[in-house]
Amino acid sequence: MRAKTIFAGLLGALALALPAAAQRDRSPEEIAAAKALSEKMAADPTLSPQANADFLANNLKQPGMQKTRSGVQYKIIQNGFGRHPGPGDMVEVYYTARLVNGKMVDGTSPGLPASFPVTVGSLIPGWVEVLQLMRVGDHWQVTIPGNLAYGVKGSPDGGIPPNQVMVFDLRLLNDKPPPKKGDPDYRPQPGDQDDQK
Repeated sequence: MRAKTIFAGLLGALALALPAAAQRDRSPEEIAAAKALSEKMAADPTLSPQANADFLANNLKQPGMQKTRSGVQYKIIQNGFGRHPGPGDMVEVYYTARLVNGKMVDGTSPGLPASFPVTVGSLIPGWVEVLQLMRVGDHWQVTIPGNLAYGVKGSPDGGIPPNQVMVFDLRLLNDKPPPKKGDPDYRPQPGDQDDQK
């Protein structure tokens, strides 16, 4: 049982961090195991659509809980004083991810933060939104509705069932703006115009 939990957490990390194209290299056995785990979790009554809706409604009643226009809920545990990440920035975070039944499905290990670009192709939409609201040094509890998490398909690896509300404990450790043209680590983006005529 412990091995399945660890395996699901590792697959969840891949789903959160890697574009879907990068996950196509998994073996058929890994895909089948993840899908079987997802189907088993989806059958759990504590993960039903009603359980998810009830969780969102009750969670919003917690002291200090705030809600964005899109429906992302967050509570500030600790304020930071650094900069706000922008689109395309590279962020470094500690996080844990849980389903509404409390089951941890992903997270970083102490001393091993994760780094992600703040882009929809790399992260779930709810993370892209909330990271741009946070400041470096912030520690928030973030609750993301299913439509802004993995949506109707669930996670690409099958480790998280469809339409699941995700609860994150999120610490923003660092933010680095994307490199600009002329910087040593700059990589041209599609559509960039050459300065020479």
